[in-house]
Order: sequence, then C-alpha cells, then structure tokens
Amino acid sequence: MNDIDILSRRLLEQAKRFLELAVEQQGKEGEFPYCVAALLSGFSALEAHVNAIAEELAERKGCGILEKSILLEKDFKLISGKYSLTKSLKMYRMEDRISFILKNFSSVTFPPKETWWGEFADGTQLRNDLVHPKGEVTVDIPTVRRALLAIIELLEYIYRAVFTKGHPSYNRGIHSNLTF
Repeated sequence: MNDIDILSRRLLEQAKRFLELAVEQQGKEGEFPYCVAALLSGFSALEAHVNAIAEELAERKGCGILEKSILLEKDFKLISGKYSLTKSLKMYRMEDRISFILKNFSSVTFPPKETWWGEFADGTQLRNDLVHPKGEVTVDIPTVRRALLAIIELLEYIYRAVFTKGHPSYNRGIHSNLTF
C-alpha cells in the first residue's frame, strides 16, 4: 500500500467520524461544521481513491499518452515529433475520470443504474455549493449521510469493476474506526 492509498482510507474514515460527531451534536451549534467536514472529507477521500486507482492503471502495459493524460491529469504536447506528458496539470471532472476508468478498464455500465448514483449526484452538487458558495447552503445530517453512503457505494462499484474485489472498508458502511 502506498502513500495515496493510506491517505485515501484515512480521509474516508475521517469523513465517517465527522458524521458521527455531527450526530452527537445534532440540534446544537456544532452539527453544521461537522457535517461540512464530513462532506468535504468524503469527497476528498473519493478523489484520493480515484487518483490511486488511476496511478495504478496508468502503469499497465498498453496505456497510451492520451489515456495517461486523463488518468494522471497531466497535459501532453508534441515534442520532437512525439507526444509526451508534461508536468502541467490538466484537470477533468471527477465524473468524467470515473466514467473513463469504468469504460476503459472494466465491463460495467456507466453511469450506474443503482439508486445511490442519484444520491452521489446530489452530494456532488452540495459539495460544489459549499466550495463555490453563491448563497445560503443547507447541510444536514441526513443529506451528508446519503452522500457518504453514495461515495462508499461508488468506491465499491469501481473496485469490483476494475479489480474484481470490493473496497477494503465497504462492510463497515458509514461506521468509522476512528475515535477522535
């Protein structure tokens, strides 16, 4: 397990723990910040997991420059008559990278037809509303719980599709193994 794998799992456990703390603070002033921390940590965990998966896939034999560019979020250009990756960042939407991974490295359908996909889309919108605020944003325990469950289901879906085994912490659901 490398550093990004460790970070991705730690972020997911932190997100779940923040949700547990929000539940403990339910109806009090502390509920909102814990909900925000849970949601943002959950999406950071997802991105870290996708980055870890993408790094591994980019090392596979037969992976070309365009595929590596998308997987590693690096730009490419023509150098001495040959396409090469650059150090420049080339960002893609999370959903686009996930779609690319699933369509090119598995045989599952995308977007998934499961009900959690809609919850993931709602959670993504809420995350975007928080990160790029333009007005009042309502963040509550049920909404964050649904978003975290959707992230966990999505990770399980990706892991089973790409690696044919489930995500290591899937069976714990939204229960954290942390105690801070």
